[in-house]
Amino acid sequence: MSIAPETRTAPRALDRPLPHANACDLEVWLTERVAFHLHRTPDEIDPDTPLADYGIDSVAAISICGEIEEHHRLAVAPTIAYDFPTVHEIAGHLAERLADRAKPDEVST
Repeated sequence: MSIAPETRTAPRALDRPLPHANACDLEVWLTERVAFHLHRTPDEIDPDTPLADYGIDSVAAISICGEIEEHHRLAVAPTIAYDFPTVHEIAGHLAERLADRAKPDEVST
C-alpha cells in the first residue's frame, strides 16, 4: 500500500534548527526542502541550477518561503525563489541575513 503524496510527512530537516547556519549548512537544508517539494531526492538537486528549470511552482516556492521563516525565524519575501533563483544563491542570501542578525548591536560611547 502506498501513501498518498498529501499524507506523507516532511523529512526531518525541519526538526534540525540551524541558529548559526553558514551558507553550506543552509544549502544542504534548502536542497532537502526543494527536493521534498519537487518529489525528488536531494541528490537530484543541483544547487547551481535555477529552480525554474526543475519546474518549481508558486505553491512550492511559497511553502519553502514559509519553512525558511518558521525554521530560521527570518522574514523573507514570498518571491525569494525568483529573486535568488538557485539553492546556492538563496543560501548565500540567507547566510548573510542570519550573520547580520547575529552581530551584536553597536554600542556608542
